[in-house]
Amino acid sequence: MIDIIPRRSGFRLRTWLARRVARKASRGLSPDVDMAVGRKIMDSAGDRIPMDRSVVYADVQLAGLRTLVFGPKAPRGGQLLYLHGGGYCRGSAYSHRPFISRLAAALNIKTRAPDYRLAPEHPCPAAVDDALAAYRDMRKGMEGPVIVAGDSAGGGLALALTLKLKELGETLPDALILYSPWTDLTISGENVKLKDAIDPLLRAHWLSEAADLYGTELGRDHPLCSPLFGDFAGFPPTLIQTGTDEVLLDDTIRLAGRMEEAGVDVTCELWDGLWHVFPLFQPLLPEGRTANRRARAWLDERFDHQVSPSRR
Repeated sequence: MIDIIPRRSGFRLRTWLARRVARKASRGLSPDVDMAVGRKIMDSAGDRIPMDRSVVYADVQLAGLRTLVFGPKAPRGGQLLYLHGGGYCRGSAYSHRPFISRLAAALNIKTRAPDYRLAPEHPCPAAVDDALAAYRDMRKGMEGPVIVAGDSAGGGLALALTLKLKELGETLPDALILYSPWTDLTISGENVKLKDAIDPLLRAHWLSEAADLYGTELGRDHPLCSPLFGDFAGFPPTLIQTGTDEVLLDDTIRLAGRMEEAGVDVTCELWDGLWHVFPLFQPLLPEGRTANRRARAWLDERFDHQVSPSRR
């Protein structure tokens, strides 16, 4: 099911300002910037933007990975595993710390965000292996639903993790929440070119360079690199939130279509006039907070007042 979320009416000053901030933030993703410098630029967002103060935060080691843990004061049952974006080459749990804290608060769920290994030092499937280790560690002795979420490359990684779990015959997540997921590293979507000058955060040629670095061993069309080409039969309920000014718009639309064909309970929200991973730009962007509230309502509809059975 695809829902078109209309723009807010009237002059949207905060949305205009958030778009300008996104354009400035894009420097951290640009391959024209040295990799080490770009990583530092992205991580600095974790300090510049305030966290949600209602969430308790810890920086720990879990499953051999640096992991940030976010805990609301009276969380619902279950846990959420969050996989950050950054083109598989940049970004970290720390760079996404402000957004993840707000998501944990909005969904009222304990959340873990691991630092998985990055390309080019560690091409695919290193990130999938790390996500699998983090997921298995989280599953130990747990009751209640397990949600896996991620943005951009992290959204693709959430799908790749679920494909790997299915291949291994292990318990799948109870739900997926994906923000502008990067699902096709062959970059065959038409909107990559059509939206290239419109999306303030991402550029088409950046995707191509990152794909070459990440997919060097398995190949860019392998389902663990490009989960769009995987088999979605038996996948858990999935929520996708993407802007219509999005370079990866076709990745979302094609993913939703293939999931629907496979019988998956998929809700795909296309937010008119917004860009790549727009919810990251909270608290400046009002639509980001609205997206969190809609994700909470979606989650409540499926899991409130019950302990979700394990999925296989």
